[in-house]
Order: sequence, then C-alpha cells, then structure tokens
Amino acid sequence: MGGRGIAAAFVAVAVVAAVSGRAASTDAKSPREWLHAMDGAFRNLDYDGVFSYYTAERAQQLAPPVAEQRERIHAFGVGRRTQTRLATYRVVHKVVNGVERERIEHLDGPPREVLRVGERIVGVLQPGDPLLALEGALPATPYVGVFARRFDHMSDNYHVAARGLDRIAGRTTVRLGVTPRDQDRFGYRLWLDEATGLLLRSEMHDVQEAKLEIFQFVSVRIGDGVRATDLAPTTPNAVLHDLAQPAAPPAPRSASPSSWRAGWVPRGFRMASGMPVAGSPVSALVYSDGLAAFSVFIEAMPEGGAANVVSRRGATVVLTHARSGGDRGHLVTVVGEVPVATARRVAAGVYRQGE
Repeated sequence: MGGRGIAAAFVAVAVVAAVSGRAASTDAKSPREWLHAMDGAFRNLDYDGVFSYYTAERAQQLAPPVAEQRERIHAFGVGRRTQTRLATYRVVHKVVNGVERERIEHLDGPPREVLRVGERIVGVLQPGDPLLALEGALPATPYVGVFARRFDHMSDNYHVAARGLDRIAGRTTVRLGVTPRDQDRFGYRLWLDEATGLLLRSEMHDVQEAKLEIFQFVSVRIGDGVRATDLAPTTPNAVLHDLAQPAAPPAPRSASPSSWRAGWVPRGFRMASGMPVAGSPVSALVYSDGLAAFSVFIEAMPEGGAANVVSRRGATVVLTHARSGGDRGHLVTVVGEVPVATARRVAAGVYRQGE
C-alpha cells in the first residue's frame, strides 16, 4: 500500500472513530432527557437568530351534515381552498437579571415586532397599521407557540425515539421523532442543537405524514455574543400595543361550572376546565393530553342559522357543527391542534347534562 493509501486509510479510521464517539455521547442521553434539555434551553440560553415558519392553510364549507356524510368525510377533499404561508422572523432572547427578555421581529411585510419581558408581551407597530384597530389581533408570532410546547410533560400517548444526527444552520443536531400512538393527534420531528439542546428545527405532521407546520433557524448565534442592545425595538415611530399581561388566578372550578360535556374525546385527553365565558352566553370546555389541546365552544344558534365550516391553519383546526335541540339549537365550535376527523367526532358528541 502506497503512502497515499496508508494516509487515506488512517483518515477513514479516524473519521469512523470520531463519528462513533459522537454517536456514543449522543446515545448517553435518552430521548426524554433531550426533551428536558430542550425545554431548559428555550428559557435559559441567550440566542439571536433568523428563522422561517411555514404553514399550510385549508378551508371548506360543508352542507348541513347528515349521518352518512359525517361517516364518509374524514379529510379535506381535492379542490378545496388551499394556501401556504412562509414567513421569516428574527428572534433575540436573553436572560437579564434572572428575567427572560425577548424581541421578535417580522422580516416580511409591514414592520412589526413583539417584545416580551417575563410574562408581559407588547406589540410594536407603525402608526396606521391596520392591526391597531383590531384589539388583541396581533399574535405573539408563531415562535412563542413553538417554544412554549412542553414535550417533557406529554402523556404516554406518544412514542419518542432518537433518529440520529443531522445539521441545521451550520450546527450539528440530534434528531428526535415524537409519534402519536393513535390517529387522533399529530406527530412531531425535532432537531436539537447537540451542544446546547436548543430547538433548531421542528415539523408537525398529520397521520398521512403531510407537513402542517415547519419551523427552522437559518442562522443562529448562541451564548455570550448575544447583545442586550439588540432587545430594543427598531420600528420607527413605534406604537405599543399590549398583547398579554400576567394571568390572573383562575376562578375556582366549582363556581358556575358549565353543564355542557363532550360525549367523546380521544384517549388520554382530560378536561382542564369547563366554564361559561365571563360576560358572554358562550360556554367553553378545554381538553389536553399534556402536549396537544383543544377547546369546545357552545353558543345558541344565531337567528339566521350558521353553516358547518371547517378550516385549518397549520395544525390548528376550527370546525363548527350545528346541534339540534331547544328552540333554535346550538352552534358547537372546536378549535385546537387535532385532526379534522377527530374535531368532527368531538363536536358531534357534545351534549348538555340533564337533556
């Protein structure tokens, strides 16, 4: 064997040894331990990066359902209105004197920012932005929803497995798969920074493996290079718009509980609350399995009636179902991150105790 051959063989052995060593160190943590590390990284690390967020949106209006139609319709059909959205954001996150601070900047469309100090969230808009006329309409951006997920608190209705190493935004990542054990919830694929546990990419997909939401950093800086000055808003002539304040203590569940119940919910979902909405004739039921959640709203049918409508933005479905009974009947709306067929079955089974 010539000198080049020996050198090549040596390099190959060194590469295999290095990869094997990395794999061994990765395997030292269980998938659940990686999820726990990810949750801590969200809140404790300083990071400054640009990420993209993709969602698929679909809407469909249905004729008043009959039993046969409800059994046959399980997903959106071909020819329904479909739209995809891709947006780009910058996020700066830093812990200052023990308090989380965050600035999220919309890099597409009108200049908009979201600032967070602890639990308080403020929108930063330009004068004349149409969102100023819509109280509470500015969302706290998809980033907040992605990073608020508590995968380490999920129930046993999901299987978590390591899927090897990959590379995102120039950094080595550990891939995890979070697979539901039934067809009544969505699955996830996660890419965690090997060095810190920070989530660098996530995908949410349905039972057909279609991607509903994709979040991914395209560039990121982690650690001491993140500057506190980058937490300051940059929108010119900014108008501040409160989006969220620290939550008030929840009302006791024994106070005026709702008489409405869901006759069927997927296995593992438990009712977190069931109360009339304050100052409104609407009752709300909230169910969660520890990771996914959905809400059921019940109100009297409007005098003009209402169509059965189902729409989905990313993983969030909004489904309305006309329920007969009473003078005009009731309108049931299910909102949450569950498949359409699951939301439809939940809505169809809603009943009022004593009827």
